[in-house]
Amino acid sequence: MVKKVTIYDISEAAGVSACSVSWVLRDHPRSRNLSLKTRQRILDAAEKMGYICNQLASATSTGQVNTIAVLLKFDELRSLVPMNQIMSGIMLETAERKFGVKVFSEYDLDSAFRSIMQNRIGKVISMSLDLSSREKTAALAEKYSLDLVYAYEHGHGRFPAVNTDNAEMTSTAVRYLAAHGHSRIGLLCVPHRWFYIEDRHNGYLKGMAESGLKVDPRWISTTDEIEQAVGRILALPKKERPTAFVALSDSVAMKAQRQAWKMKLRIPEDFSVVGVGDTDGSRLAIVPVTTFRETHFEAGKLLVRLVLREKPEISPDEFNVYHTHAEIIERESVFNINNQHIKRRGST
Repeated sequence: MVKKVTIYDISEAAGVSACSVSWVLRDHPRSRNLSLKTRQRILDAAEKMGYICNQLASATSTGQVNTIAVLLKFDELRSLVPMNQIMSGIMLETAERKFGVKVFSEYDLDSAFRSIMQNRIGKVISMSLDLSSREKTAALAEKYSLDLVYAYEHGHGRFPAVNTDNAEMTSTAVRYLAAHGHSRIGLLCVPHRWFYIEDRHNGYLKGMAESGLKVDPRWISTTDEIEQAVGRILALPKKERPTAFVALSDSVAMKAQRQAWKMKLRIPEDFSVVGVGDTDGSRLAIVPVTTFRETHFEAGKLLVRLVLREKPEISPDEFNVYHTHAEIIERESVFNINNQHIKRRGST
């Protein structure tokens, strides 16, 4: 008969107290007082010795199970690639930590939280973009004393969020265009429905200031009618219109390209643009779009670490947001004016 492994066996193998083993295996809040190295040593010893945690017994004694609740709208999960990437990160990180994931619909938050409590779940990740839903989620998490973290947007009260550094992304786009010789740089935005849009708009202004460039209000669009807005901006006299644009997203960048093409401008010689998203469409555009690739998969993993009360190496900003960074993907949609000037000098 195989001898059952106990926490005392693991404590002896890991060189720690039985209490420490119990805390780590139950994910007790006191386990956060132990170093990451010690916790990992305990987990490795437990796995090597074939220890099987009785989650039902653990739930009975602690009141909670090793499960994370994820709140989302199922139609968005089906249609939005970034949300699927975040969920993949969540699933991988929870699996590595021997946690499970249970998904609840955001459409009826009261019912969802009743189910979360009935399932003895103490940790929640919200994928909502809707401000009112996020605020209600925070209120319910406070009511039931649950740990909560948000994907996207800003945090709410003591509950943090994980999001791409949207302001840094668009300010980097401006600096990138300026480094390619562009001084008249416009912004193609949309109405500020969500914080990330406002952040990207502010990032553009920050990048222009950092690059010592003038902002002309005529070069900025904040409408959903992208092609009409681009048409108005490009109708300015040639020496007054932008030579390049920062676009809110790849789809906005591609709509702008299409309008520039209709106006018989050369792309990218007369019209350069940088997008955001690294979508399939950005690679298949009239001229493939230089863009930013966001690390949604890593964001999902960070969400899990935060909801488990682990302190990451980075600190949150003033809006209680832990930022992930984006990588610029260079394609053919940006013309290098500097190279043109060099070529002209060399030909004289």
